[in-house]
Amino acid sequence: MHLLPALAGLLLGISTLSLQAKPLSLSPGLWEGISEDEMQYKLLQINDSGEHFLYEIHIPSGLRYAKRSAFSDEDISCKENRCTISTVIEEDVTRSLTLSPYLDTSFTALESNYNDNKSLLSTSYRLIKQESSSTPRKFLEKYGALLNNAERANDETPYGLWVGILHYLDKPELALLQLYEDRQGSLTVFRKGETSELAVSTQISPENISLQHPIVEITTSHTTFATHLFLMSEGNSVLKGYAYAVHKGVTLDAGEIRLFDITKYLSLN
Repeated sequence: MHLLPALAGLLLGISTLSLQAKPLSLSPGLWEGISEDEMQYKLLQINDSGEHFLYEIHIPSGLRYAKRSAFSDEDISCKENRCTISTVIEEDVTRSLTLSPYLDTSFTALESNYNDNKSLLSTSYRLIKQESSSTPRKFLEKYGALLNNAERANDETPYGLWVGILHYLDKPELALLQLYEDRQGSLTVFRKGETSELAVSTQISPENISLQHPIVEITTSHTTFATHLFLMSEGNSVLKGYAYAVHKGVTLDAGEIRLFDITKYLSLN
């Protein structure tokens, strides 16, 4: 007999909560993500000062080339479930970056560039909170000198230094592949949001590299991470394929991998 009044009270409570809902806000901090469409590492820096930055870092060059866009609190508008950052990035091009909360501290980002309300480019990616220095900074601190001195003597073989993206545990992550004909190489993956220097690495011996151009097959030393790589050369400057983690005959993980010969970008200005 008292069901209808109780239900009415519940609905009234829900309506009151909806009316009292506060807009989302962006707290100071650093978030990082990867746009596969653009092959860019993205860094979103929100500061107490009200002057904020979005960094776009070129992955194929080994993260050595970046563009920084500044924006202020006035460029940010928030609703209950999202915030949008709108800035003019060129004379007649506006960028809209819409952030929706994902889990506790991350965002799903939808980025659109448009001109006269006509969409020029749209891409989406996940932004992960980083409590330490950014992954690109840690990467360059450790491997900057190696990248600057990279050489590839022969375009017909894959030996050299490759940087790109590996899908590790269903997420796009920064990857560095070192292949050598006369010494041990490695595959290293740097996970977004990690406070440590690197997430996981595996060693590669020259005798475990099989070449049948354009196919490259590699067996690594790890037992549970990227135990096998199956790659195909594209135009002598790109390696594409898959990384498999196979343990005792069981596939634990499999992910796409796309890598770039960074020597092709040494002359960029």
